[in-house]
Amino acid sequence: MKETIRLTVRLFLITAIAGLILAFANSFTSPVIQQREKQEYENALKEVFADADKFETLEEGKLNSIKTKIKNIEKVEIAKKSDKTVGYVFKTLGKNGYGGDISMLMAINTESQTIVGFKVLKHNETPGLGSRVTTPEYAQSVVGNKVTEHLVKNLHPDKDNDIQAITGTTISVNAVLNGLNAAIDALADLGK
Repeated sequence: MKETIRLTVRLFLITAIAGLILAFANSFTSPVIQQREKQEYENALKEVFADADKFETLEEGKLNSIKTKIKNIEKVEIAKKSDKTVGYVFKTLGKNGYGGDISMLMAINTESQTIVGFKVLKHNETPGLGSRVTTPEYAQSVVGNKVTEHLVKNLHPDKDNDIQAITGTTISVNAVLNGLNAAIDALADLGK
C-alpha cells in the first residue's frame, strides 16, 4: 500500500513539473506564433489584392451583422488605394471539406465586380486530390469571375461565374464553392 502511494505521489510530481515547464515555454512561444500568423495573414492580403496599398478591418458591428446571417464569414477587410475603397477581401470557411473546413481569402474589386484574388489559407484535404484546390492553377479558375451571381463548378469553365470542377475532389470543390458564395452573399449585404 505504501509503495502504491509513493508511486502515485512521484507520478503526480513528475506530471506537475512537466505541466509547469510546458506552461513556461508556451508563455514565450505564444506571442511569437501570434506575430508570425499576423504577418502571414497580412502577406496573404497583399497577395490576393495586389492593387490595394492598405487594408482596414470592417467595423465590428457591421461584421457581426453579416456573421449572424452568413455563418461562413470570419473576417472582412476593406481594400484601399490612396484612401479610396477599391474592394473587399473576405476570409471565409468552406464548410465540410473532405478533411474539414477550408479557410480561404477571396478578393473582390467592387468597380469591376470581379474576383481579383483567391488563396486557401488552411486545409486538411487529401494530398494530391483535395489539396489541388490550393494550387495556383486552381486559383486562376476562380480569379476573373464576376460576382453578380453565385459561382458554380464546371468541368469546362467558360462562363463568368464558373470555377473549375476537379474529378475525384467533389467534396473539396464544394467546400471552396461554399466559402466563395458566402463571400458573394456578404458583398451583397455590404451594398445594402
